[in-house]
Amino acid sequence: MEPFLVHIRCDTDGYTHAVTEDEFATGRHDGRFRAICGHVVLAAPMIEAPGRFDPTCRDILRGDTTPAEPTVPAQERRRSRWLRATRR
Repeated sequence: MEPFLVHIRCDTDGYTHAVTEDEFATGRHDGRFRAICGHVVLAAPMIEAPGRFDPTCRDILRGDTTPAEPTVPAQERRRSRWLRATRR
């Protein structure tokens, strides 16, 4: 069974990205979602028209490219380093 995808326009790059249902649920409170291409999508206001579909997401959906491995965004890496430093 294929995952349910949500298409969300990114405010930082203007592309519309494909986001899985699980990633949508994970990021729904802060408006940041990891797309299937690996890009962290900062959701544009939903009243804006969809942008061009992201070429990398498109290639993944067509089967031309493999999905990106989940990684921890740089912002979260910095935060966790800061937390470790303050706990010492």
